[in-house]
Amino acid sequence: MKCPKLHIFFGLCLVLLNLFAVAQEDVKIELGKKNITLDESFTIKVIIKNSDKWQTGQFPDIQSFTKTGKQVSHSQTSIGGQRVLVHTITQSYAPTKDGIFRFNLFSINVNGKDYEADGATISVAKSAESAEEPADLTPIIDSKEEALASLLVSKKQVYVGEGFQVSLVFYVAESNTAAMGFPDNINAQVDAIAKKIKPADCLEDRVMITGEIPKTDVVIANKKYSAYKVFEAFYFPLNNKPIDFGAVELKINKYATDSKGNPIKTQKSVIGFTTKPQNIKVLDLPAHPLRDKVSVGEFSFLESIENRKINTGKSFNYVFRIIGNGNLATVSMPSLQNDSHFDFYPPEFKENKYVGKLGGEKEFRYRIIPKDSGQHSLDKYFYWVYFNSKRQQYDTLKSRIKVSVSGKTIESGSTNSGDIYDGLEKVDTSTIEIDYREVIKNISNLIVIIMLIGMFFVFDFSRKKK
Repeated sequence: MKCPKLHIFFGLCLVLLNLFAVAQEDVKIELGKKNITLDESFTIKVIIKNSDKWQTGQFPDIQSFTKTGKQVSHSQTSIGGQRVLVHTITQSYAPTKDGIFRFNLFSINVNGKDYEADGATISVAKSAESAEEPADLTPIIDSKEEALASLLVSKKQVYVGEGFQVSLVFYVAESNTAAMGFPDNINAQVDAIAKKIKPADCLEDRVMITGEIPKTDVVIANKKYSAYKVFEAFYFPLNNKPIDFGAVELKINKYATDSKGNPIKTQKSVIGFTTKPQNIKVLDLPAHPLRDKVSVGEFSFLESIENRKINTGKSFNYVFRIIGNGNLATVSMPSLQNDSHFDFYPPEFKENKYVGKLGGEKEFRYRIIPKDSGQHSLDKYFYWVYFNSKRQQYDTLKSRIKVSVSGKTIESGSTNSGDIYDGLEKVDTSTIEIDYREVIKNISNLIVIIMLIGMFFVFDFSRKKK
């Protein structure tokens, strides 16, 4: 028995299911690591879910980067219990030099539709292989010396507030035949030396060396040495007084040896190795209104924003991250005052120091409420002044982001009070933001459920009729 209505119903189901699949197509653009070295690549990924097509247009060009290849991969994932096809298109970029590079908002055509993504700031550092050892951290050694202690300083001249590194290293030549070892009181020795050499007019950031003393192999004056770093600290001068590091003594055990050259622990003597004095000249910063408040060093910044197109009354997140070599304790952003355009919440911040290196990263995360429509540049609010010790001049890191705000103006009668919470009770929260993708998804799910129920009744009716 033929059932035309059943055929029509099945045809309608196929059409609706196809519409449901289209509604569920999802496209995302992801940016790769933004802190890389010269031997690494930056990537831009386009991820397409629940579609049998993966056509993409031109990926953006990035200054000082070369496109090195595009990869396409296909996989499946489970969403709501359903298997979904995922296409990932990855464009790789190789940096041509080190430095800080910025590219702006861009768009990529995916399956006939343009998708926008925020730009980014990429920090490219020299690779470990290409980085050169600072000359001041290499001691001058007489080729006849088989073992010695040396106090190393990273700079001979600094500005007030500029950090420098001091290390106490014990060197043993590969050709040395004497059996030597650190005594049991080595930690107490190092603590006493640290107190002796600490300059009175400097802030100290000591690197605590715990466990086994680190060893590296070095070549100095064509001779191989094992270098043991027993002490390391960073200092930041508070004034222009010269810094003098006097000679210090490091005591090492020397053991007698048996016929096979093995040390006899019960037969030892103590040998003192004395370092050479070191001097550092400290310069005043040039005249400037903020001379006594700025950080000193070499810095760059990264920034990110939740959305560049926003509505009045709807808050968004903004992040300003300062990266570089300097005293992170002195890194702070200027206070922000509410105005007719924005209200600012106090920032959350976190700090990440680089282990064994000068400086690190400090991130400031703001929550902002826009109150006035229009195009707004954030450089009016987010900037940071510091003294660039490499260029020997003051410099300012400024936001490069512009936001587009739409919606009704929110009046605030107390924007000049300085209280970031002023006017928040008047923020218009009646406007409901509609997520049309989510609406289509819910409607499609409802249609599928109705179709399944309809199919049950059609089959049940056909069975009873037979």
